Amino acid sequence: MTELKHPRQIRIVEPFIFFALAIVVIIYAINALNTQDWLWFASRNVDATPDRIVIWDHGEQIVLQPGHEDFDEMATAVHESLHRFSNTNLINLGFGEDTLTYYEDDGILLELYYNNPVIYRASFRVGHPTQMLIPIEGRHAGHDYFFRGSEGTWWFGAMRMADPEPLYSTLNKLGYWQTS
Repeated sequence: MTELKHPRQIRIVEPFIFFALAIVVIIYAINALNTQDWLWFASRNVDATPDRIVIWDHGEQIVLQPGHEDFDEMATAVHESLHRFSNTNLINLGFGEDTLTYYEDDGILLELYYNNPVIYRASFRVGHPTQMLIPIEGRHAGHDYFFRGSEGTWWFGAMRMADPEPLYSTLNKLGYWQTS
């Protein structure tokens, strides 16, 4: 008669390790599909230096491009303020036609244009914007918001600058905006 052998140890740890790894893979896959970015978790330095800056000042349009005396300083300040963001999801706010119409006559707004898309890494869908808006004075101003877009369309959902101070102080220093 054959003798039945019982295992000396009951394996409890291996199923828990397998379960934990399966959960991690599922979470990673969901975020990768949602953000359309396989490296959504990797932080990286974003190049947010614009190729053209348009300042709307109470209906007056000021265009800063390479060669303009203020362009390099403004482009550096924009990059310093936009290369990182501080929200964990898009802010439930849009930049519609009414607000664009408002800025044609009132307030101060920065429009930023990029030849190459700005690639933010986030756990939410940011897209690859080639243009951004920053309200400085007027509607949606004072909350450090910036709005993204591409090909003349502004997308729903604002983001928040992690450090808007370089931009605000440069605007003030160059005389484009006076803080009160």
